[in-house]
Order: sequence, then structure tokens, then C-alpha cells
Amino acid sequence: MINRKNGRLPIVRVLVVFSVLVLLLNGAIVAHRAFDSYKKSLEAGTAESERLLRILADHVELTFLAVDVTLRRASERQYFNALFGHNLQDDIQNNFTVWVNETPQIAAMLMTDEHGAIKMIYRKQGYKTWMEGKESLENEGYFTTQRDSDDPDLLYLAPRQSWIQDKDLIVMSRRISKLDGSFGGIVLAAIHNSYLIDFFQSLETGKRTKFAVIRDDNRSLINQLDEADAEVLQSMINVQQPKADLESEEAPKHVYSTKVVGAEGPSLTEGAVRVYTYGYIPNLRLVIGLVSYGEDIFTGWHTDRMHDIAFLGMFGLFAIVISFFAITMANQMQRVQDSEQKAVMASQAKTEFLANMSHELRTPLNAIIGFSEMLDAGYFGKVNPKQQERIMDIHNCGSHLLELINDILEFSKGEAGMMDLRPEKVFLSKIVQTTLRMFSERAAAEGIQIIESVPEDLPPVFVDERKIKQVLINLISNAVKFTPKQGKVSIRASIDDEKNIRIAVEDTGIGMDEEDIPRAMSVFGQVHKDPKYGGTGLGLPLCKMLMDLHGGKMEITSKKNVGTTVAITIPATRIFWQNPKTLARDTTTPPANAA
Repeated sequence: MINRKNGRLPIVRVLVVFSVLVLLLNGAIVAHRAFDSYKKSLEAGTAESERLLRILADHVELTFLAVDVTLRRASERQYFNALFGHNLQDDIQNNFTVWVNETPQIAAMLMTDEHGAIKMIYRKQGYKTWMEGKESLENEGYFTTQRDSDDPDLLYLAPRQSWIQDKDLIVMSRRISKLDGSFGGIVLAAIHNSYLIDFFQSLETGKRTKFAVIRDDNRSLINQLDEADAEVLQSMINVQQPKADLESEEAPKHVYSTKVVGAEGPSLTEGAVRVYTYGYIPNLRLVIGLVSYGEDIFTGWHTDRMHDIAFLGMFGLFAIVISFFAITMANQMQRVQDSEQKAVMASQAKTEFLANMSHELRTPLNAIIGFSEMLDAGYFGKVNPKQQERIMDIHNCGSHLLELINDILEFSKGEAGMMDLRPEKVFLSKIVQTTLRMFSERAAAEGIQIIESVPEDLPPVFVDERKIKQVLINLISNAVKFTPKQGKVSIRASIDDEKNIRIAVEDTGIGMDEEDIPRAMSVFGQVHKDPKYGGTGLGLPLCKMLMDLHGGKMEITSKKNVGTTVAITIPATRIFWQNPKTLARDTTTPPANAA
């Protein structure tokens, strides 16, 4: 009868508690990363909004100033025409044609007299209906403002008026002065706001990022914002906009301000996070507003969090599977300890368990590796570089886990005494040459020279060929793996004084200190734990186990930064000392001197 108080139940409880603690620890790490990444994403999004705003504000200012330069030229040209008595009609018409066609911002220009009557107009193709049927502007704000103002340098901006059909335009006007300085009319330019909108869309903005261009009297020239966002931006402007004296030399050129709303904490939903940014351009008395939304700011953050959730789910599933197998093994081991009679049954159960685990783990792992290779090759469709990188991670992890499982299963069989030898008469020189061919391309790619010195006249031996080849594969693989480029790997065979055959694998690799050799020979012991070397820590212990099965031995000598030599010895009792050329064809009978 099993003592549940001191046996199986405490072990199960410890495993479950340990798994839960590990899962909680990983959850805490993921949560910490999420909060830290959230703050960084918000900071980056805010900085990006401010950057976009500055670019947009500079473009708006340059756009309007370029148009203003043309208006000044037109006003001055009219003044000089009046001064020198040139023909108004021909001169101004030619100038308007050149100015409108050479200035991409301007869609049309016109000029009025002091009573508002339109005297000259020129339109680009596509704007022929602009001012169609209009004869006077005497009641329009951009005319009356210039007429009633004493400021000869006044620049007036206004949005589209009702009489401008089919187009969203921004108009700019400047005063024309007569020779005596009195009001002589206005010159006006129409700017299609798509010139600014197209520029904004050409920037690398988010899908929902919007902007507005507003006069300092709260009248919008361009407004893509919804009502709620416009109110928030307006409240910022009312509180923070400086009342700078534009004539003062100390007045700032631009003033910027930023406000973040709804960013109290991270969420997997888009939420109500918005970044409001505006810039004030004093010389034009314009406010440029920009609103960025959380779904644009946290796109990468949301993707990373979904990956974290997937990772936790996979980790939890892995923990359950490992706990299940661990609990099963604990139950098996507990039954073994109950009595001598149950030891045989437990050994049989362990054998069945290892066979089942081999099938249950290898089959899905091979499927995972195969599917990852198909995905990487584009069998199911093209994948982007980010996806291809994750697919390669899956393939590498699956291959590593399969290698670990194979080593564990092989080692477990040896420890359980279930590993049998199938000896036959073989020639070591052929085994060595076959093994070296497996590594020739890899070594050549790394610039590693392989030197083979195995006499062909070595007597044949009575060993398990597959297991001896497995030993050589592990030893040569380690030598190549730990040897830097342009290094050397040597495989030498000889007969020692006791008539044993000694095969030594020597490399000029990174080596190790003498005190580290026992750790390298221990189960799962790894001296060099750099991920680039890989490995499971079972290779050398497994080689030693296989050599012990043959009655041989394995020895290691090494020096750090000089190299390592691993020598295996096949005992004389397994050697056929007759001349190889006269040997019988029978390969299953041991040598006469076999113990």
C-alpha cells in the first residue's frame, strides 16, 4: 500500500506548486515588460506627433509665405504701373498668367479697384468656374477688411466662400495702395487646400491621424477633426496660446504644445488614447492642430502583447505536459521503491513509458519541424521577413528539442540496462572514413582542416558498428564545433603497448581547464554554455557509456585555448589478430581471445 502522506501526494503537490510559481513568475515578467513597453510606445508616439506637427507647420508657413510673396509683387507692380503710366490690362494680365502658372500653390488670382469691382482675373485649368458671374467684392470680408484697415502690411486669410463652387479653397488678400497712399483695391489669390492635405497624407502618419489649420479668431481654414477632438484642441489653445506682440523682437517664431488624453494604463483594446499637438505661427496668426489616435500609436505594442499571451499559453501548456510526465514518472518511481517485487514491474513500466514518450514527442516534433520548413519555403504562400524569422525560431527550437529527446532516450536506456550490443566483425578504417565524410562539407565551410591518420591494415574488431559510429560522430562533431576557423581536427588510430586499439580525436579548439573535465563528463554538464554552441550535455557521458558497454574506456585531456584530445580504447579481447586478407567471411563469431 502506498503511503500518500510521505510518498506520491507530496511529490505531486511540489510539482504543481513549482509549475504554478514558474508560470506566475513568467506572467509577472510579461506584465512588467508590457507596462514598460507601453510607456515607451506612448513616448515614441508623442515624439512622432510633435515631429509631424513641426514638419506640417513649416510646410503651411512656407506655402502661405510663398503666396504672400506673389501678392506683394502684384501689389507693387500695380503701384509702379500707376506711377509710370503703363497699360494696366496687358501688363497685369501677363503677370497674372506667369505668377499663377509658376506658383503651384495658387489656383487663381484676381484684382479689384477701390470699389471692389473685379478688374483682372486668371484661373488655372479646372478652376474656370471660380468667380464666374461675380462682378464686385465690395461686401466680402477680405475686401472690407483691407479697405477699412490702416495697416498697409495686413495679410488676410479666409476659408472657402459660398460663391466658390466645387472647390475647397483658402483665399489670401493684400491691399493695393494708390500713389497718394490711399486704398486702391486688393489683389487676391485662391489656394486649393488639397495642396496642404496631399502633403500631409504623403507623410508617414497613422491611418486615423488628422489635422486642422485654424485662424487665431477660431475660424477654420482646414478641419479634419470631429467635434469632440476639435473641442479638446480648442480648450488647449484658449488656455496656452500666448498673446504675443507680433511686432516685438522677442516674440517667438513658433509656439508648440502637446497634451495626452486617456493614457492612464495599458490595454489590449485601442481605448480612448489620443495625443493632441498644436503649433502657433504668430506671423500668420494661425494654429496648426494634430490629433494622433491610440490605434496608430500602439499598433506594435498590441502585436507584442498578443505574442506575449501566446507565449504564456504555450508555456502553460508545456508546463502542464511536463508536469503530467513528471507526475507519471514520480508515480512510477514511487512504486519501484515500495518493494523488490514491484521493481521489475516498475522497470517494465518505465520502458513502456519511454517508448510512448518517444512516439508521442517525436511524432509531433517532426511534424512541427516539417511544417516550419514548408512555411519557410513559401509552400502555403509568401511570408514577410518578420514571419520568416519567427518560423526559423520554431524550426530551430523544434530541432533542438528533438535532439535533446533523442539523447535523453538513448542515455536512459543505457542507465536502465536496456541497451544491448549487436557486435560484428568490422574494419575501423572504413567506419572512420564514413564518419568523416559526414563532416567534410561543414568543416570546409568553416575553413577547418581535417587530418585522418588511420592505418588501413588495422586488424578488424568485434564491436557494435552503429554504436562505435555514434561515438565517433559525437567526438568529431564536438571537435569541429569548438574549433575556430582555420583550425585543425585530427583523427589518429594506433595499437598501444597492451595490444588495445586507441583512436584519438584531437582539435585546436577553445579547450577547457583540467578541473572542468569532470563537469564535461557529467550528465547535462556543459563547460561552454554559449547558445551558439548548442548541445544537450549528454554527448560525452553517452560516449563513455557506449565504450563501457564494449569493455573499453574513454579519456579526455584538454588545455584552455590550446585544444582538446578525446581518446577511446577498444580492448584487445575484441580484436581479430589474424591477417585481414585471410579472414573468413563469418562476421558474427567473436575473436578466439574474447573474454
